[in-house]
Amino acid sequence: MLATKLSSTLVSPAKVASKLDWQKAVGVVMGLDITKDRIGIAITEHPENFFESVPLNSLNINEPNSPRKARGISHQSLSELEAIVKQHRVCAFVVNWPVNEGRMGEKCGKVLQVLDSVIDQSNTVVTKRRPFTLWRNHEDASTDSSSPDEWGRSVTFSKAPANSPDMTYSSKSVFDCETCPDESIMASRILDNWIKTHWEVDRKIGKAIAPRKSKGQYFFSTNLVDE
Repeated sequence: MLATKLSSTLVSPAKVASKLDWQKAVGVVMGLDITKDRIGIAITEHPENFFESVPLNSLNINEPNSPRKARGISHQSLSELEAIVKQHRVCAFVVNWPVNEGRMGEKCGKVLQVLDSVIDQSNTVVTKRRPFTLWRNHEDASTDSSSPDEWGRSVTFSKAPANSPDMTYSSKSVFDCETCPDESIMASRILDNWIKTHWEVDRKIGKAIAPRKSKGQYFFSTNLVDE
């Protein structure tokens, strides 16, 4: 169960899209990719403005000399994040939800841990008026055999992975990836995928249309997150 402060600021992906529709003249949505040591950042305006997502400089979660057991975001990095949010007039966040083969592992735990730390230390970043949503890149989810139902259950969770000689039994190794893209590039990709899911942009008439989407196209069902 998410902590109270964290869960009170979590909304559905569609609600973030509606918020950007409402504030499309001035609003900006920020994408975050939270990894073991860094936070990737990207921003996007309303697609009607034909504004492509832009990666920004990523931030260290902890200061270089911080003790290894330090879990939350450092004060310095939080101050930088606050300044970026204020500068770009961010109205909401789309946060990468790094499910691995249909399962929530250490990466997902790290995402919630850092978000909880941000909310606990600052009342100007993630708030009820500036909520966040968790978004899984659907282009990377094609290998999943089924989607969770309204209770979060899926037959995928009951299947044992295929055995292989190099198999590891700890989720800690998922952070070690030499071929993974830069965190801010990933944050930008997440934003682009979220936008493509919620709008159809007709550049000839200069209008972005929000098509009706089925519940299955969202990582979180509308039954799980209030609209």
